[in-house]
Amino acid sequence: MAQGQFEYFQMRCFVAVAEELSFRRAADRLNMTQPPLSRQIKILEERINLKLLERDNRHVRLTSAGESFYQSAVDIIKRSEHAVLNARQAERGETGSIALGFVPSAAFRFVPLIAQRMTAEMPKVTLTPIEMMGYEVIEAQRSGRIDLGLTRMESPRGEIERTRVVSEPFVLAIPKHHPLAHKPDLSISDFDGEPYISFAKDRGGYLKETLDALFFACNILPDTRLGVSQTHAVISLVNHGLGFALVPRSAQVIQMTQTVYREITLPSQFRSDMYLVTKSGQDSVVRDQVKRLILSVLQPFREPDGAS
Repeated sequence: MAQGQFEYFQMRCFVAVAEELSFRRAADRLNMTQPPLSRQIKILEERINLKLLERDNRHVRLTSAGESFYQSAVDIIKRSEHAVLNARQAERGETGSIALGFVPSAAFRFVPLIAQRMTAEMPKVTLTPIEMMGYEVIEAQRSGRIDLGLTRMESPRGEIERTRVVSEPFVLAIPKHHPLAHKPDLSISDFDGEPYISFAKDRGGYLKETLDALFFACNILPDTRLGVSQTHAVISLVNHGLGFALVPRSAQVIQMTQTVYREITLPSQFRSDMYLVTKSGQDSVVRDQVKRLILSVLQPFREPDGAS
């Protein structure tokens, strides 16, 4: 081996002697005998062409070169051990980063619950939540810009794997002083011809299509006044008395002073679903760990049969 090169074990031997200032104690600490320990120190000194220790039959002390080398050796050993620890944690999926694309309505309840659980159970995994529209989640998943996605779109299966993780009912959002706001036994037929705030077709497509199909199936025609893409905008318009709306149950976390939420019985097939999407063929231990965590967190929001 060329001059100046030495082995990690030789450095550990030197650090043990430097800290114990005794070959006997250092040998005990390293679970070895003194003769091979002395040989390792001698080889180290020869390879770096420096005298690191002054020793006689009774005493061991560091030379000035040894003092300097000791500080660097301790740092190298710590960084090496840290590198090994990080590698083992990465192998187990305990460290890394995950980009999670999500539709805005997932931010009301689901993304905070996921982030909260990850903070508690996977503190060394960095979560980067990225708000997107449903179609953008699918596109970002295909291009590899995100690792996981939460979307309401029923994407083509192909290379995108999807699992239904949320299936929640719609609730009625209605102005506080609307004549129907406190009517018992509400029915969807009560809203035939009533002013209605819709989701926009271009960016609120899934929810608009689902609710349009609901109205058609129930043979009612609300008076659509406005259409917006975001759930919080829908509720804001309701709050200003401009009409009623149907929103996913999780949106009830948006509390506004002039808005009342009511449960309303609807045909069971009309629900607000959300899917966890991943790209097949992308093996990642940390991604799989986070995927399992998300499935666990959102399990209470799936239908009892757990269909996907």
